[in-house]
Amino acid sequence: MFLPSVLAVALTFSQGASSLPTKAAAKVAAPKPAAKPAVAKATAPARKTTAKKKAPPKPKVIELFQVNTKETLKLGYTDQRGRPVRDLQKRANKFFRCHHTGTVGRMNPRLLKLLFETGRHWPGQRLEVVSGYRHPTVAKNPHSPHMKGLACDFRVVGVKNTDLRDYLRRAFQHVGVGYYPNSSFVHLDVRQGPSAFWIDYSGPGENALYSDNASEDLKSGRADTFRPMKIDPSWAEHDELPSDSSTPPDGGVGSAPTAAAPGQVPAAAAVPQVQ
Repeated sequence: MFLPSVLAVALTFSQGASSLPTKAAAKVAAPKPAAKPAVAKATAPARKTTAKKKAPPKPKVIELFQVNTKETLKLGYTDQRGRPVRDLQKRANKFFRCHHTGTVGRMNPRLLKLLFETGRHWPGQRLEVVSGYRHPTVAKNPHSPHMKGLACDFRVVGVKNTDLRDYLRRAFQHVGVGYYPNSSFVHLDVRQGPSAFWIDYSGPGENALYSDNASEDLKSGRADTFRPMKIDPSWAEHDELPSDSSTPPDGGVGSAPTAAAPGQVPAAAAVPQVQ
């Protein structure tokens, strides 16, 4: 009795469903978007790889030259087979002997080691020794470390004394470094206490003339520009100062140099004093 109405409803539903597009059909029918043109990416230029230069190997032997005796010392601690060098201390004591008296003293082993390291820092450059051991009879300073074999005055060929000065201060501890801008060497000594640094403006053969503030003189540049004024000792013997227009005391013809102050003489005329 109800069969025809059920068939009618099913037929109507099937006809309506067939008229609706499915999702799959919609996807197939949708047009594809246009492809974007390919843009070439900029590539960074390849970096050039440069091989780092290797530092030259430090030498196992350095050369020292004594400027007063004209002797040479090959300083090394091991031979080609790696064995300790024999009689090193004895040969060093003779090389660093007092060049004034010929007296042989004992050089401090640690000082020798620091000189060795300094020579290795500048491969191929020899150390020129001005003074090593100093006999008490020729040492004006009663506390000079030279008398105990604790000090050496030297320079390095091809190296500025300013660079040598800075290296010694930076590389070593418990040392004394003396800078002598008007001479031709740098002083190095070994000590147990804290390190020390000073500047002596005296020239060769002159009494010491120390800076009041060595660190400040380095910062201001005074350490490399200051030149002390030299005074003729005979000036103190006169009661009155000669005027600029007066004739020389010996009655000769001429006048005093205009660049010199009263009582001042050129460096060549100054009376040298042994240090």
